[in-house]
Amino acid sequence: MSNSFKRVLASFAVLLSGIMAFAQVTTSSMSGKVTDANGPVVGVVVTAVYEPTGSQFYAVTGNDGSYRINSITAGGPYKVSFTSLGYNDLSYTGVTAPLADNVVLNAVITEQSMALEGTTVVAERKITNMSSDRAGTMTVLSTKDIMNVPTTSRSLNALIKQTPQATVSGSNAYIGGGNHRDSYVTIDGAAFNNAFGIGSNLPAGGSPISMDALEQMSISVTPFDVRQSGFTGGGISATTKSGTNTVKGSVYGYYRNQDMRGNIVNGKDLGDRAAESHQTYGFTLGGPIIKNKLFCFVNAEMEKTPGQVITYRANK
Repeated sequence: MSNSFKRVLASFAVLLSGIMAFAQVTTSSMSGKVTDANGPVVGVVVTAVYEPTGSQFYAVTGNDGSYRINSITAGGPYKVSFTSLGYNDLSYTGVTAPLADNVVLNAVITEQSMALEGTTVVAERKITNMSSDRAGTMTVLSTKDIMNVPTTSRSLNALIKQTPQATVSGSNAYIGGGNHRDSYVTIDGAAFNNAFGIGSNLPAGGSPISMDALEQMSISVTPFDVRQSGFTGGGISATTKSGTNTVKGSVYGYYRNQDMRGNIVNGKDLGDRAAESHQTYGFTLGGPIIKNKLFCFVNAEMEKTPGQVITYRANK
């Protein structure tokens, strides 16, 4: 292999890795500060347990009592524990880490009385938008939020327009006043844009993946975050379900025809409606292969959309 060919191959690899780095955010982070009655506490062990799978993430507070845990699984709930010799253990439950966001969780621990056995204080902590450290305007949708979004097309655009900065017209989504081609969509880090720039902003008519397979979704509007680049409108990041320690499954079906369409505009009947039929069937199944270590999730979906049904008749 010639040196010139090697240089070309290396340049192509660098270019490809740079392209793949655009707008790929699939995790979250957590940070905060641990103090007591006298100020910051050094050497506190912070343990964050992702309860659905038992995954554990660790950090230790520094000289100023601060800690940070990067690349944690998006979602929740988390159980976050603070432990240190000479102090009572403190735990927070119900902590949620939105996708592509940094959750700020501060803690105040109390000194342990040597005459008593150690005690553990457990508190329910719901993280809100006011307790997160964001790099710009962002809307985050959890699994429950996604399932509660009303949609007849089952398109990702129905989720995108949940942010106040987005407008959906037809099959195109406009974010922050930009063109629908200016946004960047990734699912599990893979690009899901309409690469040809023709038609809608998403391939497959706006449904490149089933909504029932999505775990979380975030819509960022021009964020100042080095992890997100390559777009001038909105950065849409989504992650798919990956299974938990609990076996869960679902079976679903959607049906729509011409009788479910309105036919009266401004009090005027538009006449007979052309026959049409839209059918969607699918199932999901997830669970552990090895508890706390290995998981699986499967989603299969079939759509039948023959479109307009045209009836011919012979002239007599």
